[in-house]
Amino acid sequence: LLQCSVNAQYSSTCSNDNSDLVINCYTTRIWNSPYPGQIRLTGGKYSNQGLLEIYCNGQWGTVCDDLFGATDARVTCRQLGYNYYYTYDSLPQRGDESQSIWLNNIYCSSSTYNCLSSCNSGSCTSSSITNCVHSEDITLDCYEQRRFGNLKRINYFASLYI
Repeated sequence: LLQCSVNAQYSSTCSNDNSDLVINCYTTRIWNSPYPGQIRLTGGKYSNQGLLEIYCNGQWGTVCDDLFGATDARVTCRQLGYNYYYTYDSLPQRGDESQSIWLNNIYCSSSTYNCLSSCNSGSCTSSSITNCVHSEDITLDCYEQRRFGNLKRINYFASLYI
């Protein structure tokens, strides 16, 4: 919904006439023309969760979980446009055996980073990692959390099935 234009038309009578809210979504699949170091989540039930992939050397590959922790998950979710993570490394998605594993031993020393390339070992390698297997691929579940005064609103599901 973060990529959607929202036109709220609602009735004060709380009727059930299906015209209370209109949402028009205009999204672009930016990974059709990816750039080196671009990341995405694939295979999840929603667009905010799934297997972490990175584009390196002209192809999408995965990221190994060695040394990957909570700070790294926060930085990754921030790069994807979310401000926090719900969980990492607990979803069932794994990379295809034909995919390269591009990153390993990522270590972000600060959660203020906005991009994996700012972290140690967060930049593309010239060849696939060989000391990691796809059962060690990183999965993430990101979300957006916003505060309004003393109220906290969590936008957990970032996708709609239409």
